[in-house]
Amino acid sequence: MPSMILSLWQQHAALHYSFAAYAARRMKIGLAEVACLEQLQVNGPLTPGEIGARLHMPSGSITALIDRLEHKGMIERTPSRNDRRSYSVSLAAGAWKAAELDLIPMAGAIDAIANELSPAERQAVERFLESLNAELAAHCGEK
Repeated sequence: MPSMILSLWQQHAALHYSFAAYAARRMKIGLAEVACLEQLQVNGPLTPGEIGARLHMPSGSITALIDRLEHKGMIERTPSRNDRRSYSVSLAAGAWKAAELDLIPMAGAIDAIANELSPAERQAVERFLESLNAELAAHCGEK
């Protein structure tokens, strides 16, 4: 029988996926595009190869994904200073505008919930999430 924490994590994972699908539909993009935007929001500008590695997608799929997001005004390409064939991808104003529908309000709700915790509770949650994130990153082959 799973522990209560494991059960709650499984419920969280299922709800997070449902929320991502809901937000994607409202932003008129797919889940892969949402995943790309989340990577850019968390990590800052990335090359297409870095995006592909983080999303475990082949380069042709990433090129098409980037083209779709650029067409919607959600990302920008910046040419590399060292290699004119290379570029990085970053969030554009359109991504932030689309995020106002659901993602930014959810971030505010998370902050509000966290602010209700005592400092000790917040530290415990932070430690748990840091450990969980490290474990997930290790399983995905990320640093």
